[in-house]
Amino acid sequence: MTQMPAYRWAERAQNTVASAAPATAHGNTIQLGGGYGFPDELPDIVTEAIEAGNAREETLQYGPLYGLDDLRDAIVDYLRDDGITAVRENILIVNGAKHGLDLACRVFLEQGDAVIVAAPSYLTAISILKAAEASFISIPQDEEGMQTEILEQTLLERRDSGLPMPKFLFDIPDFHNPSGITMSAARRVKLVELAETFDFIIIEDDPYRRIRFEGEPVPPIKTFDKTGRVIGLGTVSKILAPGLRIGWVNADPAIVRRMAAHKSDHGTSPLLQRIVAQLFQNGKVAHHIESLSHILREHRDAMVEALEHNLPGAKVRKPSGGYFLWVELPENVDADELVRRAGKEGVAIFTGKLCFADEPPGQFLRLAYSFSTPSKITEGVKRIGRVYAAMRTDATETRVAV
Repeated sequence: MTQMPAYRWAERAQNTVASAAPATAHGNTIQLGGGYGFPDELPDIVTEAIEAGNAREETLQYGPLYGLDDLRDAIVDYLRDDGITAVRENILIVNGAKHGLDLACRVFLEQGDAVIVAAPSYLTAISILKAAEASFISIPQDEEGMQTEILEQTLLERRDSGLPMPKFLFDIPDFHNPSGITMSAARRVKLVELAETFDFIIIEDDPYRRIRFEGEPVPPIKTFDKTGRVIGLGTVSKILAPGLRIGWVNADPAIVRRMAAHKSDHGTSPLLQRIVAQLFQNGKVAHHIESLSHILREHRDAMVEALEHNLPGAKVRKPSGGYFLWVELPENVDADELVRRAGKEGVAIFTGKLCFADEPPGQFLRLAYSFSTPSKITEGVKRIGRVYAAMRTDATETRVAV
């Protein structure tokens, strides 16, 4: 066998090998980990795909750097429904919201620059920020979202100590991934005030905002922005289908132009853009969101009921929308081990440890109810419950023996 060379990895790639991930959205595993789209509710895009394919001169060539004008205008209209004022020049089409965050890192961050994140936070965002060699300021959440009073005190202490101030803050204010929390309006206003006082950018990632089960919506952080400090990220991955790979950045034109210059793809697929533009224009996006929200509410209810029955002693936060549910385990149940054993039982779940930039303050699970049917969710949680019960028994017997 030929010996492989000793590759000279970049420092950022030394410890970043992708997992083989035995539990995915495919196969017989009950998927309660990843935020995949519900298979039975993926949209029918045949008509739109045919029409897009017929427009060969537009859709099969390289696309415009900023995105198709029709799609940018459709997104302006979509944002207007949330009270956000934008024009075409504010919109940059990207390959999903993660691409937008990566571009923000490219244009704002130098090695070691500080960024503010919630604790917990979106695990892929943490990975992107680590790849950008950022340092982290982790701020805990309560029922109103990121605790702005702790953030303010932290920023004051850094300034008084002469420490570098953060370049930007990243958060998901609506149906937060992973905690499920929706940030209060007062906290959103305070974040904008802090950004102006301490000179940082806010990156508002809002993929779940329209997937609401109950309650009244809170205005986006962007609606409180009067000086161009808030960058909005959006995507069709959660409201339509992740395979479409279309997202957008909504920002000051000066930011949009810098980001566009750093797009290594030199233009997102015009074929996919044309399909998505048609779905916005013909009303299918709005209809799909309404249908999906109804279905995922049933999924959430099935998961909450199953967890309350099968994981006694665990704390379950019931979200009012979105894809994810956050579970705090008793101290004597190791989340990593529970995830490993659940995998052997054919259930894919994520340890909450992945959702912290720093050491987590306890044992947590991130569960997703978006992909599996209510009956599969119930069965999957039952299997988790059996593992959970065995681990609690083992922990009790060990404590007694000691």
